[in-house]
Amino acid sequence: MLPVFTLLLAALTWGSAFCFIKQILDQFSPYYLLAFRFSMAGIILCLLFFRRLLHAKKETLKHGIKLGIILYFEFFFYTIGLQYTSASKSAFICAGYMIILPLVYYIIVKKRPTRYEVLASIVCMVGLTCILCSDISSLNIGDAISCLTTVCYAVHIVYTGIYAREDDPILLNVLQISFAGILAWGFALFTGPVPTQIPSDVLSGIIFLAVMCTIIPYFLSVYGQRYVSTSTSGILLSFESVFGAGLSILILGDPITPMFIVGTILVTGAAGLSEIRG
Repeated sequence: MLPVFTLLLAALTWGSAFCFIKQILDQFSPYYLLAFRFSMAGIILCLLFFRRLLHAKKETLKHGIKLGIILYFEFFFYTIGLQYTSASKSAFICAGYMIILPLVYYIIVKKRPTRYEVLASIVCMVGLTCILCSDISSLNIGDAISCLTTVCYAVHIVYTGIYAREDDPILLNVLQISFAGILAWGFALFTGPVPTQIPSDVLSGIIFLAVMCTIIPYFLSVYGQRYVSTSTSGILLSFESVFGAGLSILILGDPITPMFIVGTILVTGAAGLSEIRG
């Protein structure tokens, strides 16, 4: 039960990030938000686990760098997309990784998805269509960019499930977050000069994202995926969208339409459906 609980807790902390990021993006560069978020988290982790890093295996280093690259682009598309779409809609679009997770798993692991997983993908696709079309006039470039997040998310879940069983999960987490921070600075410096003044509310938000929405949930998720199957992990982590949308509606006042409610029910139901065994 503990691994299941840790995955749900990771989903809750990630879900809370939608509101914080949406508010920060109103007054801060998304590129430097990623750079500060991941580098701050990476520095803290490297200081805490410096001795473990000294004894890291070559394969663990390779796996950590690979996960770090995937992780950066996952959050790159997610953060840029949030600039143009609502936090609640972004939350459920990101849950669309369930549509392609069986396919990605098959491509990487060479294991055929069950008919229930395929059916769940179809249901999830219908649900996302309802959410996106709840207000046709509100469709925007942010929705399209957010869809790219789902691809990176699915790939990241599959590879994390594989590597978490082979490597030290703590080292894996330190390496992927640290390398994502290095990559983030590489991209940010091309977009403009480093901000010399950061508003206090933005700084506190970045610290919250670095600690509560990066360090803690990734430890929880890597630990959980070490003991829980990839398909079940994907289902539990998909509740990030439920938590994210709920908090966005409560805190940011995002609108609710009948089609949005129908889509929410379908996406949430698809999560459970994919775990049914024949």
